[in-house]
Amino acid sequence: METTALTFGAPYWLWALLVLPLIAGLFLWSHRRGQALVAKIVAVRLRDQLSGSVSPLRRILRASLLLVSLALAIVSLAQPRLGFTEKETKQKGRDVIVAIDTSRSMLATDVAPTRLARAKLFTQDLVALLQGDRVGLVAFAGSAFLQAPLTLDYNAVTNALDELDTTVIPKGGTNIASAITAAREAFGKAEGQTRALIILTDGEELDADGIAAAKKASQEGIRIFSVGIGSPEGSLISIRTEEGRQDFVRDSSGKTVNSKLDQSRLQEIASATGGFFTLIGPEAAREVFQKGIEPMELSETGVFSARQPVERYQWPLAVAILCLAVSLLPGDRRRRSSAMAALLLSMSPCANAQSGLEEYKNGDFEKAAAAFQEQLNQQPSSRALQFNAGAAAYKSGDFEKAIAQFTDALLAEDQKLCEDASYNLANSLVRKGEAAKENEAKKTNWKNALEHYEETLRLNPDNQLAAQNRDITKKLLEDLEKQEQQQKQQDQKNQDQKDQQKDQQKDKQKDKQDKQDKQQDQKDQQKQDQQKSDEKDSKNEEKKDQQKQDSEDQKEDQQKQDSEKKDQSDKGDQSQKPDSSDQKNQPAPAPSPTPGEKKEGELKSSNEQQQAQPTPQPGEQPQPGEAAEEEKEGQISPSQARALLNSLRGEEEKVNLLEQQQSSQEVLRDW
Repeated sequence: METTALTFGAPYWLWALLVLPLIAGLFLWSHRRGQALVAKIVAVRLRDQLSGSVSPLRRILRASLLLVSLALAIVSLAQPRLGFTEKETKQKGRDVIVAIDTSRSMLATDVAPTRLARAKLFTQDLVALLQGDRVGLVAFAGSAFLQAPLTLDYNAVTNALDELDTTVIPKGGTNIASAITAAREAFGKAEGQTRALIILTDGEELDADGIAAAKKASQEGIRIFSVGIGSPEGSLISIRTEEGRQDFVRDSSGKTVNSKLDQSRLQEIASATGGFFTLIGPEAAREVFQKGIEPMELSETGVFSARQPVERYQWPLAVAILCLAVSLLPGDRRRRSSAMAALLLSMSPCANAQSGLEEYKNGDFEKAAAAFQEQLNQQPSSRALQFNAGAAAYKSGDFEKAIAQFTDALLAEDQKLCEDASYNLANSLVRKGEAAKENEAKKTNWKNALEHYEETLRLNPDNQLAAQNRDITKKLLEDLEKQEQQQKQQDQKNQDQKDQQKDQQKDKQKDKQDKQDKQQDQKDQQKQDQQKSDEKDSKNEEKKDQQKQDSEDQKEDQQKQDSEKKDQSDKGDQSQKPDSSDQKNQPAPAPSPTPGEKKEGELKSSNEQQQAQPTPQPGEQPQPGEAAEEEKEGQISPSQARALLNSLRGEEEKVNLLEQQQSSQEVLRDW
């Protein structure tokens, strides 16, 4: 036995392992749903006491064992296998050889696509039908060659088939006898074998005698089935020359060859061995197999050593059964001790209990509570005493103690006692909520009371008092929440009013400040306007004074000029003694500047020019070439103005002349 890797005979079963997470999720959902249901009927503070006997660890262990057993069962169904054993087996079947004609006549197209292509398709269909039979392949033309020996490897035969073409046999022609001889050699000399030879050809035998070769094969137990490929009318054989030109096969005289199906010869060859002849067609391979090969007897083709895997499904299956059995043994609850059970069942009354009840009936609830507490010190697990102590504390107004006693009494196994304890616990919580000062404390107690009223109704749906008190408590809780909502709305409204008042106050202060700022701005603007007005008046006064001063200065200057002119006139009359010729040759005296004249380069008004111009003395004449009017510094004389105009006119004439010359040139129209 050889050990190898782990394998599976039916691996598709392993997909079922994907269901395990879903089952685990269902376990978790069921657990949480149970907790939610407990939360609805049992107060939070009582859950640990009521569920104290449940073991979470055992519950988790039990679920885990169930999941493991299910997983191992699925693995067993997948048929795990580890290792192999060697086993010799005898192979039975038939030996089948397919002989295919690969001569150039198989290139004829009277059977689409070609005769050779249809022969290959036939062989592929036949190999697909064979199971446990050895198959061989022979190619023949002018000679024959064993292309694939007898084998059970059908893929090897198919690969050899794909390599067949008209060039695999160098010698041309069709020699059916050589194909039969090659098949006989491939079958061997062993006796007792069932042998079949399928010949695929057009039957146009050009060499040797196929019938004689068939008779020899029949003597060796070989049965021949011939399959004709082609048509009686025949077809030209299309080939491609060495130059690449399309042509047809020609004989020695140059005539084209027309290859025809020789059906009679193929029938004779098949009949000589007890076989039959058939034409190529879609069902030809199935016909040869069902009518020819399949009826032949099976013979031993050899002894083979087969490796069989060792099944190991027993291992996971045994562990799965063990886990399932263990998961069913432990329960989810812990066992209670026998001493505790004895205390819970100890309900016999005593003298103290009797006296406590009498005091309770007489209305002395505080003494009754003390008596019940004294008994509880001796029997701390008595649910009846706990209930009685809670009732006495409730009547005396000690709701905290009443709640504690009724809570312990909920663990009673007596359903009636448990119902009464739950009902009285709810009443105690309602009273405690009424006495609370804070609204949150009221709501908490009343909500807890509703839970215990619901628990009471679950234990006894006909308890009308519990139903009435539940509705009253709901109404109290709704009124309180409504009152809180109204108070919140009123507080919000008051806050909004305060905020609005603050905003209004801020707006008033802002308006007042804006008004003061505006008044201050107006005062500042008036002050600035007044300052500007005063400055303007001051400037006007200064300007008037300056004008007055200028007028007086101008008047004084005019008087001074008149006085100077008068003095010069008197001096000229006294000094006029030379003759006229000397006067002509002397240059004209330069006029002396008057105090009112402008400086060099300044413009002068017409009055100032007239005043500043010197009066010619008697007998003075202008020099030759000088202008009639004397040029004054910073001004242009009329003669200079005329010269300037004449020069500009000459430039304009030059420009006009240049334009006339340019316009006289010829323009080329080259578009």
